[in-house]
Amino acid sequence: MNIIQLNPSITGSRPPIQSWPGSAPPSGYAAVAPDCDTSAMQTHNGHVDLTIENGVVAAIIGNDEAYQAYLASVAPDIEVELAEAKATRIQQSKDDLESYLEAHPITWTDGKQYSITREKQQQLTSKILSATLAAQTSTPYELTWNATGAECTPWTLEELAALAFAIDARVTALVSYQQSQEVAMQAATTMEELEGVTVDYDTVQ
Repeated sequence: MNIIQLNPSITGSRPPIQSWPGSAPPSGYAAVAPDCDTSAMQTHNGHVDLTIENGVVAAIIGNDEAYQAYLASVAPDIEVELAEAKATRIQQSKDDLESYLEAHPITWTDGKQYSITREKQQQLTSKILSATLAAQTSTPYELTWNATGAECTPWTLEELAALAFAIDARVTALVSYQQSQEVAMQAATTMEELEGVTVDYDTVQ
């Protein structure tokens, strides 16, 4: 015989109908009539009411109120999901920017390529500052810089400053683009709008 738990749990649901080998159901359970429609157990996830006739379950009816309450309790918080998705997308755009800077050095007037990563920008600024202070104090200083994958070579302060300005302009354009896309992501009110915000650094001129 098939049996079902008589009393629902605290959430209003019953466990799935079970097969029982005995001639009588165990305590707390009732036999389910062979012709009883049990589909409500699936459609309402166990949130059902029982109609019992002569000790046997003759009907299983979905409890809509209990089922809707259950759905509300397990439904994801859309606002929380959207906020988390925004944070993930924004951080990804920043990480992608760092990777893009590393993979896309700038080609200078000498035909060589020069790194534009954050670390290299800081080193370049430090070099220029040191060279400027040396010139102001008449201190001997050999100003050098290196192309990607090459050894350092002598540079004049004017030449290196021009490279620094070109790198700054390129990086500023890329950072501004990332910031504009971040603003668009923050403004999204649905997951669809958020997914519609693309980040393609190759489009930045």
